[in-house]
Amino acid sequence: MTLFSLPRLRRGLVWIAVAACVMPAFAQNNDGKLSLVQQQKLIAEIERGDMMVRNLEELCDGIGARLTGSKELRQAQHWAIDKLTSYGAKNVHEEAYKMGPTWMRGQSSARLLNANRQTIAMAQRAWTTSSKHTIRAEVIVLKARTLDEFRSEIPKLKGKIVLALTLPSANAEQRKNPEQYAKDYASIVQEAKMAAVLFVSERQGSLLDMNGGPQARLKHNVGIISKEHANLLQRLVARGVTPQMELQFGGKFAAQASLAYNVVADLPGAEMPEEMVIVGVHQDSWDLATGATDNGVGVVLAMEVLRSIQASKVPLKRSLRVVLFSGEEQGLLGSKAYVAQHQSELAKIQAMITVDSGAGRIIGFPDMQVDAWYTALQEISASVPLLHQLDIVYGISNGSDHQSFFEKGIPAFSAIQEPMDYLSHTWHSEVDTIDHVKPEYLLHNAKILSLLTMSLLNAPKLPIAPHRAAPN
Repeated sequence: MTLFSLPRLRRGLVWIAVAACVMPAFAQNNDGKLSLVQQQKLIAEIERGDMMVRNLEELCDGIGARLTGSKELRQAQHWAIDKLTSYGAKNVHEEAYKMGPTWMRGQSSARLLNANRQTIAMAQRAWTTSSKHTIRAEVIVLKARTLDEFRSEIPKLKGKIVLALTLPSANAEQRKNPEQYAKDYASIVQEAKMAAVLFVSERQGSLLDMNGGPQARLKHNVGIISKEHANLLQRLVARGVTPQMELQFGGKFAAQASLAYNVVADLPGAEMPEEMVIVGVHQDSWDLATGATDNGVGVVLAMEVLRSIQASKVPLKRSLRVVLFSGEEQGLLGSKAYVAQHQSELAKIQAMITVDSGAGRIIGFPDMQVDAWYTALQEISASVPLLHQLDIVYGISNGSDHQSFFEKGIPAFSAIQEPMDYLSHTWHSEVDTIDHVKPEYLLHNAKILSLLTMSLLNAPKLPIAPHRAAPN
């Protein structure tokens, strides 16, 4: 999911009225701008051939959740390869990378042993190990903002089920030496000998959410409970009642390391085929639901961009590449692997675009605080009537696969979308299903994404920016 850091809300809103000028069917301006007829042809193809809802149903209802390393994700990748091939894509293939042992969810449960003795809804945090035995222990609430505060709580934590409301974050000085910080953190966790750790879901309405990956600092007997159940435990503590709970965890790792895969598909350009625009989205999802808003909608949009551009027969100067990444939810594993495997091509990437902020309408793009990129996006939005509505924002976004490219200086943009109920309900949660996707918004986003992609394919070359890390 994309996170946005916007120091100023807006640097430019483009609402420019452009006089309609009919050009010959495939006429293209010398500056690479799409003619009005080309734009209309692309839009008509998207409206005529709309099959995104059907694809989303096949992906989410037919295949389901797509945890990285699972057989369901492999099935989804083979499904995508077949679809992209049928749409006329060339060189459709998979690229493997090493991801370590895969993780599989098992049966987990939680309940109070005192007070009202109710069942507590809990999901095991992914990429964590499990005790074979049932855990019975007292609950203690932890609020530790620094390593020193965390260390001072060690005597109270031993053998307890820890409701972690606040855990340390590295300060500016500690971020200068992340290896030492990680070592100090791990030392405290090891010494604390906590029976289990419970995090609180960030979703509303008693919903659970999910996270986890190889770089997580807490790796054993970790669960996620709802806000309401966390509030119950805190109320008991406030009244002087020490909650006692029984937990069972069933998640486990495969015995051996395995490979994960990215799916790659191309439409070759006619003039500069070695240069490309990448539309890259993650195909993996969490497994509490079916991953419709995160990021099934991104997958079907990327596929539709390729299909509509191919079917419209609008000439391409550069090549279009669609990449369906895996491992995004575990820390951008797939996009990092792609960048590492394609070092020799990075300077030839015109731009990378992703969509990973739910199912809301696309309303803008951050310029990543690079003036030349802002100018390019503004010029494109001014020359394409349907893109006039886009808000080109002065800011940086991170947290999705575009970050792996941006850190190499490549123009990389993640769409800003209307939030709808994404942050409050569907993101990583039990209700991330097609019920929260509006077909008219899919159609809107396909038009925006296809027109922007087509414009970048034919626009003047965007400059590479100095390498820099996106903000944490």
